[in-house]
Amino acid sequence: MKYIIDTDPGIDDAIAIMLGVKNNLDIIGFTLATGNIETKKSAKNLKVIQDFLNTNIKMYKGRIKNKYNLNAEYAHGKDGLGYAVFPDNNKRKYEKKLAEDFIIKSSKKYKDNLTLVCLGPLTNLANAIQKDKNLYKRIKHVVIMGTTYNPKNNNYHEFNVNIDPKAAKTVLETPFEDIKIITHEIGVKSFIEKDYIESLKNSEKLLSRFLWLISQKYMEYCYEDYKIVGLGTPDPTTIASLIDPSIVTFKPCTAKITTNGEDKGKCQINLCEQSNIKVSVDLDLEKFRKIFKDTFN
Repeated sequence: MKYIIDTDPGIDDAIAIMLGVKNNLDIIGFTLATGNIETKKSAKNLKVIQDFLNTNIKMYKGRIKNKYNLNAEYAHGKDGLGYAVFPDNNKRKYEKKLAEDFIIKSSKKYKDNLTLVCLGPLTNLANAIQKDKNLYKRIKHVVIMGTTYNPKNNNYHEFNVNIDPKAAKTVLETPFEDIKIITHEIGVKSFIEKDYIESLKNSEKLLSRFLWLISQKYMEYCYEDYKIVGLGTPDPTTIASLIDPSIVTFKPCTAKITTNGEDKGKCQINLCEQSNIKVSVDLDLEKFRKIFKDTFN
């Protein structure tokens, strides 16, 4: 299977990308979304991540910026990689082709053998859908980190959806054969203990020390917001579900996104008997932590 990772790095995006690469996912390209931080910074961060991985996977920028003027610097830091700041002198180049056009071209080349993994707002995929009405007939597998599912409280405005709810609505209403959603709740549940992250400071592996460095800010946010002592991992969990599909349990659902009014950005997910959309309802935490710790040690 070939993979395109649509990303807005971001600390947890960075860790997810590293997890995917080190576990040999066949990633054919990165498409850049605007979400966690402004596009210029996330574009630099993707180059930094590839430097630490020593990879040269092609990168494509999206067309539409975050028009809602939201960001998550409160969680990811001003530059998007926690307290770490890297110079903007990286010689890596982005391809001239737009993200949406790369998605369309790849769908024609690989068809059933392509999975699109969306770790940020769904703007690039929505643009591709609007440009090519037959896209869903070629791309059958879409994996999304986003939305929320809590039977007791479905009023949470999840960040990725809230950035571009119209794009989320477009994607979730497109009849792709297989859409899998990793929700905010599962991402919080799948945290890595702080003591383990701190142990990576002295790792012999540069990549593990890099993870420790960028995780400090995000662990502070996770404690303040979710009261967990450790590193929340929504995007790494999404990638882990591709490495080992038994990690996350999915059930069929309907998904409705509100795009206007006071409830703009709200996602309403309800379980059903049959659907092309499936939502995460449970997690094998020990399996996830094993993959994570086998990768970063």
